[in-house]
Amino acid sequence: MSIHEVADDVLRRCANAQFPEAADLYVALSLGRLFWPETRLLNGAVFLALNAGDAEEIDRRVAAWSESGEMTWSQFVDSFNTFEVRYLFANWPGNSEVVEDAELCLAQLLLEAWAAKLRSDFPDRMFSVQLDGDIASDGPCILVRQTYADLV
Repeated sequence: MSIHEVADDVLRRCANAQFPEAADLYVALSLGRLFWPETRLLNGAVFLALNAGDAEEIDRRVAAWSESGEMTWSQFVDSFNTFEVRYLFANWPGNSEVVEDAELCLAQLLLEAWAAKLRSDFPDRMFSVQLDGDIASDGPCILVRQTYADLV
C-alpha cells in the first residue's frame, strides 16, 4: 500500500481531516514549511528550519555554541535536527483510534519530502533521513544527519 493510500485511509477514518474543511490559506502556507523546510548551512552542518524564525534562532545558537562547551558539535547539530512528530503541533486531535497511524503516516511523508529537499538544496552532499527511537512508546521521531563520509 502506498503512503498516499495509507494517508487516505487515515483521513477517511477522521471525518473532519480533509484540508478544505480543516484548514485555510494561511495554514496551507505554514504547512508548506513543514514539508519543504528552509535549510541553513552553518559551520559545515545543515540545519532544517521548519517554522518562521527558526533560521534566526539557529544562527544565534550556533554563534553561542562554541562558548558553551556543553556538548559536542555532532550532539549540538543532532539536537536541532531531531523532530518528534507528536510535538510538531500545539493542537493534537483527540481521535485516539487513528492518531498513532496518522503520526506514522506523517513521519513517512516527511521522510520523503525532507530527503528530496536536502537533495535539491545540497546535491553534492548525502544525508540520512530516518525514523529513530522507540516508535511504540514515544511515537515517530525523525533524525536528519549528514552522512559521515561527507563530513571530511
